[in-house]
This record gives sequence, structure tokens and C-alpha cells, in this order.
Amino acid sequence: MRSVVVLAAVAALVAGCSDPKTASKKNFETAINDWISQNPPCLSLPYSGVRAADRAADTGVFPIYVEAAVSEHPMRLENQRKAAAPFETLAAAGLLKGEAAEITQSGYFGGPQPKVAVVAYTLTPEGEKAFSAKGNSRMRADPSFCYGEPSVKEIVRFTEPGDMMGMTVSQVEYTYQLKNMPEWARSKPMQAAFAQLARDNAETLEGKAAVVLMNEGWVHEKAMKR
Repeated sequence: MRSVVVLAAVAALVAGCSDPKTASKKNFETAINDWISQNPPCLSLPYSGVRAADRAADTGVFPIYVEAAVSEHPMRLENQRKAAAPFETLAAAGLLKGEAAEITQSGYFGGPQPKVAVVAYTLTPEGEKAFSAKGNSRMRADPSFCYGEPSVKEIVRFTEPGDMMGMTVSQVEYTYQLKNMPEWARSKPMQAAFAQLARDNAETLEGKAAVVLMNEGWVHEKAMKR
């Protein structure tokens, strides 16, 4: 009789561990991994502030025009160099290629249209692999380069599931890492130019997420908004 009770208890424990609706570290890890593995971090392209007068709004992201650092005025030259620096770093990392060009910019208040010396940047084959027109944004265009494969390392803690607007929700804190980082994302010049990359090259990163109980089990809150 005692063995039957023990077997029943073990069976109940195993069933609880395998139930996707149980509030457990394993189920929360699965829910978070399902989302973050499909949504790696992305580095937004810098804003150049230069646009050709004859360029239609729907012609796509590239080429990106960056004003060439050729001014004879020291202050303006310094500003041109600062604006050009991140694009030069992206080009040195092999994501963009730049070519000298000249464009016509729209004049202010109906004035004459000035000619501007620029560097026209387009994607390299390596850049095409990483490029995303929307990046991590689901609401608007955010041209970006995406990198790494997020994977949960540990579920640190979670709150007791409770009701929130008619749904059962738990707040989860976890650690994760980015696997298989491309060479350009690991390069020291890129990390120096973009603080986001310096942070994301850490061995362990911290994250927070709300997970929501659905009919099939727990899901990441953002998976409900797609």
C-alpha cells in the first residue's frame, strides 16, 4: 500500500513538472526563450540628416547620404566629422561601403537648391545578412543591424502569478547571453563607437519580462502583441 502511495506521489510530481501551465522556472524559461530567440537585439542606423531633393519618400533606406567632412570652417568641419564617424566605423566593420558623390539638397524657404558633397553608403554582402528594415520595432521602420542569438541562462526569480486585466501574469527576472555574435559586433572599434554593443558583449546580461498564462501554457507578453 505504501509503495502505491509513493508511486502516486511521484506520478503527480512528474505530471506537475511536465504541465506547461505550471508556474515554474522551466516553463518560464521556455516562454521567454521562444520570444527572445526570434527577436535578437538590433543596432539602429545613425541618422545622417542629409536627403537629396529629388529622392522620393518610398525609395528605401539606401543609399544613405552623409555630408563629407570638407568644410573650411573649423566648427562646421568638426560637426561633419562627428556625423560621419559612426558611418565610417560601420564601413570599416564591413557592413557598409561608401562612395564620394554630390547631391542637390532642398533649399530652405523656397531658396536655391545647394549642391552638397556627400559620401553615399550602401550595404555590403555582410551588411545585407544583418540588415533589418524594422529592427526591434513593431510599430515603425527602424533600419538596423541585428546580431547574436539570445538564450536564457537562468530564471532568477518570479512573482506569484496574479490577475492583471483578466489575465494571469507573472513578472520574471532572468539572465541571458548572446551566442554566436558576428565578428563585426565583437570588434573593439564597433564597441567603442556603439555603447549598446559594448554592453551586449558581456558574458551575462540581465532581463525582465512578464509572462502570461494562455490555453496552451505560458507565453512572453510581447508574443501576444504580434
